[in-house]
Amino acid sequence: MKGGLDILFARRYLRSRKSLSVINTTAAVSSVAIGVAVAAMVILLSVYNGFDNLLRSLTNTTEADIIVTPARGKSFASEALDWKALEQTPGVAHHSAYIEESVMVEYHGRQAFATLRGVDENYTDVVGLDEPEMLFYGSWQVALGELRRVVVGRDIDQIFADGFSVRNTAVHGPLKILSLRKESISPLLPISAIKSDSLRHSGTLSERANTLGSHIFTSLDWAQEFLSSKGRLSAVAVAVTPGERIERVVEQLEERLGEEFRVQSRYQANEALYKATKFEKWSIFFILLLVTIIAGATIIGSLVMLITEKRNDIATLYSIGARRGFVARIFTLSGVLIGARGVVGGIVLGVGVCLVQILFGVIKMPGSTFLIEEYPVELRVGDLVGIALSVLAVTWIITNFTISRMIPRGDKPNETRI
Repeated sequence: MKGGLDILFARRYLRSRKSLSVINTTAAVSSVAIGVAVAAMVILLSVYNGFDNLLRSLTNTTEADIIVTPARGKSFASEALDWKALEQTPGVAHHSAYIEESVMVEYHGRQAFATLRGVDENYTDVVGLDEPEMLFYGSWQVALGELRRVVVGRDIDQIFADGFSVRNTAVHGPLKILSLRKESISPLLPISAIKSDSLRHSGTLSERANTLGSHIFTSLDWAQEFLSSKGRLSAVAVAVTPGERIERVVEQLEERLGEEFRVQSRYQANEALYKATKFEKWSIFFILLLVTIIAGATIIGSLVMLITEKRNDIATLYSIGARRGFVARIFTLSGVLIGARGVVGGIVLGVGVCLVQILFGVIKMPGSTFLIEEYPVELRVGDLVGIALSVLAVTWIITNFTISRMIPRGDKPNETRI
């Protein structure tokens, strides 16, 4: 008794009008419970995908493709890097050197901590911060002839919003920058440990550059002088030629620059951030899978009632030569079909909700933000396949456990457990 007979019996048992209405109702409730859990999984995982994609798009526009940093320490001497080897590496389109240090900034009596980044003239070729959409107002200008200017992140701008953010830049006063001296100081004059200077503000980055919200940018030569780090660099930012694989260029740079330097793609440099997002996503997945297991437990009741009702049919099958495996397979497939209906319905519902959000942005983000107004959503086929297989596997396990208890091996038809 092979072929499609077991599937035929399973389908007829679930659709038979002679079956007790309570069995059909219980099976329908089981499918709905599983479907709701599956829909929740599709929607929540798609929202996490949306945030992950948003995060990657932000770092794509605010971080270089590749970052070269010293393997040890915070900075390195410029002459320690083989610039010729860097420039001749296939796939390297542009590169820019910069120095970075934590400082304090002050404006009209208000203070805030910031990250000072002194960049050379090639920096905007590597990271397009001079694009109009990357600027809230003003312009990207870190040097004007002999004068040095500063471009600030949006967070710094908002801290000093009592006049710093006005669009009439003529009324702006200078931004005071303070840092600890690296030179030896007199213990009799502790105040001399603080070094300060002032720069005029030329522009503010927009919310699209929110990962740089606490940064301030100025010219490399001024920053090296101010930080007492002449000839030293914190990193070299590299832009990869369009179409080139970033991982391949990273491998070549690692070979050419040697062990004294660490070469990382933007994803490797922000690995902790991406891992945190993935961890949250899969934590939600397993929590909802547990909910699905609880919802799938209702299949047990449906199968118990179905097997009880079909005892006469089971006896007939045994009498015409059916084996226990064939009978067990009929009810196993019945349970799997109950779960499959829920999986299909849940995926259709979840995908439908996601498409409505993608097309119309019905659900808005709480509060106000210049970055996004509605929850980002991204459907991924891999997630849908993973959800379907996981839930079907759970359904199969629950069904097999129930069948093993109801129709033990070696039982006669009239000994089937109830």
